[in-house]
Amino acid sequence: MRKILPMIMPEITSFQHYTAILSIIDNDDRIQEWKFTHFFQLFALVNDYNENGKHIPYVDFYSTTYILKSTPWVNVQTVTMHELNQQDIIDYVIASIDAEQYVYISVECQHIVAHNKPDESFPHPIIIFGYDREQQVVHIADFFNSAYSFKEASFQELRTAYETYVEGSFWWDGAQVLALNDNEPKVSIDSAFYKSLLSDYLHSTTQAPYVLDYGSDLIHHTKTVPSVYSTKYGMSIYDELIANFGGRGPVDYTVLPVLTDHKRNLYQFIEYMKTKGVLPSDYPDYCEILNKTKATRNTFLKGVLRGDDRYYKQIADNLAEIRDLERRAIADLIEAL
Repeated sequence: MRKILPMIMPEITSFQHYTAILSIIDNDDRIQEWKFTHFFQLFALVNDYNENGKHIPYVDFYSTTYILKSTPWVNVQTVTMHELNQQDIIDYVIASIDAEQYVYISVECQHIVAHNKPDESFPHPIIIFGYDREQQVVHIADFFNSAYSFKEASFQELRTAYETYVEGSFWWDGAQVLALNDNEPKVSIDSAFYKSLLSDYLHSTTQAPYVLDYGSDLIHHTKTVPSVYSTKYGMSIYDELIANFGGRGPVDYTVLPVLTDHKRNLYQFIEYMKTKGVLPSDYPDYCEILNKTKATRNTFLKGVLRGDDRYYKQIADNLAEIRDLERRAIADLIEAL
């Protein structure tokens, strides 16, 4: 017997707390419009312990709510390790999949062959969305070789990965069990709301009517940060990144993938608004900004893999160009909506 729950490849893949949700919800109009609003604004944490050593440990989307816990079309049940330990983990996963539930669970990924990390501990969640009893495998989603994709793991791999997981080795333990619901919530989004979010991004403010509860995820990213840090929003983040790539201090490897997802969301938003007639069909797309950001990301990630920072000055120059292009593009978009 086998069962595989539906999964899609999401457009936003910079962090797993997004892919876990965006992989399982559909792409109809109501969901698409709701998703756009979550990925317009950005925030960054900047350590301010000294001017010459400012570090940017985290850049993420300033979502209108914490997406893992607040998606209208997904019910989330938190299951502790104690509860999971009451039965064999394979039996639990199969029962959950049979009940149309996805299992998002923290395990020791060293024992998941697809992760290709046999010699180092790697505690991390995986998303389980199917199983095959005959083949003795589960279907899983995660970042494999730094790219979000779908793979298989044997029952024994999963059992070992769960049983060897050390409680507290990742920032949350146990499982989040995700299930689509039949609710038809009214998600009221109009041009004024879009414009307020875009204006916040453009002017580096947080004045839009957010219902923000980022939950424990923000705590995870700040608990190891020195107590003296500042939060930057919107386009002001460019200035911090340009300064760091120009030699001021280190930059986390996730930053430019987040920026790329941000431009991809804006590109998709403009194309969507064209199809709805809100924007004219010949309205300028976001391709130039998106492609320049992708190229800059790729240059950065190659440098990270090679331990080579020779291109940082080029990256700083590229970001300055992207910032200037985007400043004009966002102002024009607000005016056009």
